[in-house]
Amino acid sequence: MVLSTDIEQMKLSRKLDFVLDAVSADHDINAYLHHVKTDGTLALVGAPEKPLPVAAFSLIPGRKNFAGSMIGGIAETQEMLDFCGEHQITSDVEIINIQEINQAYERMLKGDVKYRFVIDMMSLKDA
Repeated sequence: MVLSTDIEQMKLSRKLDFVLDAVSADHDINAYLHHVKTDGTLALVGAPEKPLPVAAFSLIPGRKNFAGSMIGGIAETQEMLDFCGEHQITSDVEIINIQEINQAYERMLKGDVKYRFVIDMMSLKDA
């Protein structure tokens, strides 16, 4: 796993087999495609408000694949979770209670979020 905001981690050049782009804001997709190796794939699962300009030469020379995906159904989600469990693939998240949703939103607007927020649904009973 590589954190894109870490300059040292981003000192890569065409080394990654797969990049999962979950950014839902405007960003330079070509900068991420640069790190995908020949025949590698960048999968976009975020939904930016505006179209992302993709330079042809970010894809063509390395036979790179640029794919997109919506969320799957329950069976596909379980298959993905099983795959991640078998291969020790994890993610870093910040778990918050539903009561903290307004503060989380304010932090997001300020750019004070390192990981995705995940709402602890058990906190709903205390709402």
